[in-house]
Amino acid sequence: MTDRTSDDLVEAAGTTGTSETTKTADAPARTPKWRAWVRPWMTPWLRSLKVAGTVWIAAGMAYAIATALVFRFEPGRPPPHIHTLIGFWNRFDTIFYVRIAQDGYLYGKFAPAFYPLYPFLIKIGNPIIPGSGLIAALVISVFFAFTALLLLHRLVDEEFGDAIAGRTVFYLAAFPAGFFLFAAYNESLYITMALLSLYAARKGNFWIASAAAALAGSTRLFGLLLAAPLAYEYMRQRGWNLRKIRWDVASFLFIPSGLVAFSIFLKIKTNDWLAFSHAQDGWKRTYGWPGEPIWKTLKLLNDKPFFQDWRLLGILEIISVVGAILMLVLAFRGRFKFRRDQYYLLVYAAVPIFLFTCTMGGWPNYLISAPRIALEWFPAFIVVGMLGASRTFERLYLFIAIMTQAMMLGPVLLGTQFVA
Repeated sequence: MTDRTSDDLVEAAGTTGTSETTKTADAPARTPKWRAWVRPWMTPWLRSLKVAGTVWIAAGMAYAIATALVFRFEPGRPPPHIHTLIGFWNRFDTIFYVRIAQDGYLYGKFAPAFYPLYPFLIKIGNPIIPGSGLIAALVISVFFAFTALLLLHRLVDEEFGDAIAGRTVFYLAAFPAGFFLFAAYNESLYITMALLSLYAARKGNFWIASAAAALAGSTRLFGLLLAAPLAYEYMRQRGWNLRKIRWDVASFLFIPSGLVAFSIFLKIKTNDWLAFSHAQDGWKRTYGWPGEPIWKTLKLLNDKPFFQDWRLLGILEIISVVGAILMLVLAFRGRFKFRRDQYYLLVYAAVPIFLFTCTMGGWPNYLISAPRIALEWFPAFIVVGMLGASRTFERLYLFIAIMTQAMMLGPVLLGTQFVA
């Protein structure tokens, strides 16, 4: 056996060091603990952010172009200045919201019909957002349009998958009344709060769900109806066993708090606890049998020339309501069927649709605002998203919906025709 020389030892040591260095360099870097914790929930939200952001930006650009060109539909009208284009959006209900934010609920006897959360946000946003109250109202609506699309994609993605979620978001924005998500109305705010409530309930956090429902109730009266899907989901998660009800059921007491606070405020200001209900007389709202406003609208269509404005609007209103009902019926059958644990979505849509079909506006608009309110029945759009797996259906829906939306948006911006 021969002894190794010092040179051999040095060479061996160098070789060993090189090998260990190479091995260390080739080894994969350890993922930081914070990234390993964040990634599972961050990745799906980024996916929703991409889809919702794309639809939101595309729609915003389309509405900006429409606003810049709409004056061309009025012969003889001079081109507006850039700084006056925003005034095209100051129409119908928007006037009430902005004036309530500026002057309060004593602005007019019908003002209490408009619930306080949206005007309140305009009021606190106006000093921060440069420009008028109208600009603040639009900025708030555009922001909540994004959050509504984001939450919608996230909820539908977790329930039905990414493909259906992407189509649902796109189809909702393309719907004929989809521009109301971006208009100075409370639509996008309400849908955001409703989606947040349902999403939190699905995750089992009923305190957040009830708080969001309370905010929805201070935005629209139908926010109170969120109690139905929340109660359904609460009991479903407990196997419909009353013995499993826990102290968190007290969170449901929050749901009517928004309306109760508004009622107290109106009592102080107008000496009428129910001023929000009595103000509906301005729109001649009455109550009837289920389906009565649909039947009266159908009868009215026979008394009008086919291309008369109100007749065409009545047709769109009937399509909006009956179409939503048909979509919910499909959700119980065949390949469009919802799982039983997803029925909370159907409860959310079915209850307000039923009550809406029992409520009538004045002649000739018995189904007043139906296309706009149909945006709130987003579970129906989930079924439309399922139908969109057919390329033929998708092309047909998008072509008709976008063309109809353009024809509805024009009269609104010009202030010539109430459409929803």
